[in-house]
Amino acid sequence: MNNIKNYIVVLVVLLTGNFAFSQVSDENIVQQRNENEVEDNAKLFHFNLQIKNMHLWKGLHVTDAPMTAADLNYTSKNGFFKAGLWGGRGFNGDYTEFDYYVQFMHKGWSLAIWDINNYSDYPDAKIFDYDRNSTSHFIDVILGYQFQQIPLKLSWSTIVQGRDTYINDNGSLKNAYSNYIEASYVVLDESDWSLSLLAGGAFSFADVDANFYGDEAGFTNLGVIYNRDLNIFDKYTLPVSATASWNPVKDYGAIQVAFNLF
Repeated sequence: MNNIKNYIVVLVVLLTGNFAFSQVSDENIVQQRNENEVEDNAKLFHFNLQIKNMHLWKGLHVTDAPMTAADLNYTSKNGFFKAGLWGGRGFNGDYTEFDYYVQFMHKGWSLAIWDINNYSDYPDAKIFDYDRNSTSHFIDVILGYQFQQIPLKLSWSTIVQGRDTYINDNGSLKNAYSNYIEASYVVLDESDWSLSLLAGGAFSFADVDANFYGDEAGFTNLGVIYNRDLNIFDKYTLPVSATASWNPVKDYGAIQVAFNLF
């Protein structure tokens, strides 16, 4: 088990090391944070709406149905602090999610804490129930670094509380502390489109093979992301992304298409 975990970490490091020698300048669009001052106070509050043909998250197919994703957030003037609410809803009603998050950003570093509440499979879930025996929540802590000289981003996330659990040899329900490590790299960056590659793997800190992302440790997200700005009637710009993702652990793949309406 420990050998598998070490294998994932080493492979991700090797992969990112190979990416770093390239000559060309991440729900799943590779994001780069601009920390410039925001002059207009009205711009401190943001509301964004996406429409997707499905919802991919760290290589998992959260829903295969078309869905909407809304993000309401506040970002401080210097870009250091961000807090918001994120919600998703499937067109067929089978998927519902309501999250809270905070994020801190400074000189390429970012630290985010997400309270993720996908209660699609929890019809009797209570919004403030955090008991690991019954909760629909899980708390995900993500540390990331965006390199300044090369378009490489690394992130490590650990689920620290909630429904990421396993039963130990004594029959007790324990936190699995599942981890997900990802490296993404922009291989082509043109004026109105870009192409990125990503690789992510998952494992648990507990002495078990299964984790939140699959029944065994391994690569859960190998992908290609194509971003493009569509010019509509020479008046509007519509950002669109297409993400092709392969999940070797789950043995499936999919293409997510997302339209950022505003």
